[in-house]
Amino acid sequence: MDYERLDVFRVALEFTTLVPALTKTARPAMRDQLERAAASVCLNLAEGCGRRARRDRLHFFSIAQGSAMECAAAVDILRALRQTSHEDATSAKHKIARVVQMLVGLRRR
Repeated sequence: MDYERLDVFRVALEFTTLVPALTKTARPAMRDQLERAAASVCLNLAEGCGRRARRDRLHFFSIAQGSAMECAAAVDILRALRQTSHEDATSAKHKIARVVQMLVGLRRR
């Protein structure tokens, strides 16, 4: 599969695996929101890679970027509410920032 070769997909998947630890003391609604947003990044990357028209690919990459930004904001909320540790939040924010940077680059190509 094309999407499996993308570094951005691998990093997004790594972020997804951090979500359970990030949200172990979070409210169920916030946990669900972050899980869905993290999954959305990966799923939209995969769907974009399945599209042959450049415009279609860019559309799905744009959606993935929006979901990544949503993840970053959710991590900020968890940190502000003290529902995750500072260390876990910082690690997660670095990973999701990397995803956003790679998506910006992918969309520019």
